[in-house]
Amino acid sequence: MIAVDSKPGEGSTFTICLPASEHELREETAGPVPLAPKGSARVLVLDDEEAICMLVTCTLEELGYKVTETNDGKDAIAAYEKAMKDGQPFDLFISDLTIPGGMGGQETIKRLLEIDPDIRAIVSSGYANDPVMSRYEEYGFSGMIAKPYEIDALGRKVAEVLAQPRRVIFHQFDRKTA
Repeated sequence: MIAVDSKPGEGSTFTICLPASEHELREETAGPVPLAPKGSARVLVLDDEEAICMLVTCTLEELGYKVTETNDGKDAIAAYEKAMKDGQPFDLFISDLTIPGGMGGQETIKRLLEIDPDIRAIVSSGYANDPVMSRYEEYGFSGMIAKPYEIDALGRKVAEVLAQPRRVIFHQFDRKTA
């Protein structure tokens, strides 16, 4: 796949997604990328960079995931709500931390947690010293991956977070006795 983003006076960006190899991969010391069975998970991606969205989509679709891309937190929230309403909720949300001029990952996850307290989410950023990256669980994320990352690391992180049990919320109900 080839995508072109061109702006007059600013230049052009060409993004090319190619298969890594037609040959079978040999197992390395880090182990193979855990593969998801076809159609086993739906992933919502939030990133303002088209190239990152394409990389994540190409990688995860190759592993059998179904991916939906968004470029702003408001769009991600709308897509998440629609998927839940349609009875096809997302299994995972991957979010960039910073969206210039838009709603970023920190605010988006707050709102998504209100919609779905069981959400599984991965925060992704190039700002490794941001407190959200070092204490991601305190902000509602299930995992973290720092940019730039390798595609096999992304595949492993997605499989790792999807393997985590969902959060359990306990409710205390008042019982009236007859």
